[in-house]
Amino acid sequence: MGFPSYGLAIIIFTIVLRLLMFPLSLMQAKSSKAMSLLQPQLKRLQEQYKNDPRILNRESQSLYRKYKVNPLSGCLPMLVQMPFLFALFSALRTFEYAGPGASFLWMESLTEPDPTGIILPVIAGFSSFLQSKVSMSAQPEPANEQAKMMNTVMLYGMPVMLGFMARGFAAGLGIYWSVFNVCGFLLQILINAKANRSQEQLRAEIEADEKRELEEKADREVQRRHAKEEAKRKAAAKRKAAAEKGAGKKKTHQAGGGDRKAADNKGKALDFDDFT
Repeated sequence: MGFPSYGLAIIIFTIVLRLLMFPLSLMQAKSSKAMSLLQPQLKRLQEQYKNDPRILNRESQSLYRKYKVNPLSGCLPMLVQMPFLFALFSALRTFEYAGPGASFLWMESLTEPDPTGIILPVIAGFSSFLQSKVSMSAQPEPANEQAKMMNTVMLYGMPVMLGFMARGFAAGLGIYWSVFNVCGFLLQILINAKANRSQEQLRAEIEADEKRELEEKADREVQRRHAKEEAKRKAAAKRKAAAEKGAGKKKTHQAGGGDRKAADNKGKALDFDDFT
């Protein structure tokens, strides 16, 4: 830009790097939200197919495809980012700042730690706390006390440790880490808003599907009950028809028997007993 300043270059580069990582971070947040919503259905599948891993895997993949969720997208963005972050961290820690742009603000040389020993470390630690705070607020509540305690340690312990370590870092690295965290904090607010909106849409879709499944199940139950009642009615009608047919045959048989008896008596000599 024609302005010799390592400090300004680090700030601009860090902002650009954070913006480039934004889509990956957003993907990670959306995936985390989606997976938390799908946990109840995944648990039901695990209970239903606990003895058949092949069917469990097939049904789980079908569930992911149905709601367009990739379980790997939760950790993949972080795996992509980490090599760049570590490489940049190492490069800025050992870089030799020389020339007219080696000083920045109150720091005479970005190669040396902050001469005050407190301003840059405090900014680095506090910015790290802000980013952790807003990031954890987007995560689901831990299920057990051990996880809650671990989150508390990470939220409060890590920023203190990083701030203390920053006292010995090159000032250029402290600037990078502080700007990285501040950008992360601001972008995380936007990420949380977008991820929450995506989560609400997915929740509405899941609830609509569950409602439709319940209605279809109720309809099938009504149809099954009607079919059962119809089968009983037909069976009763069939038994009644069979009974009526049997009664008709018996009456016909009795009538036929009387006719045969009359025919046998026809032409027979009268007997006195016939009139008694």
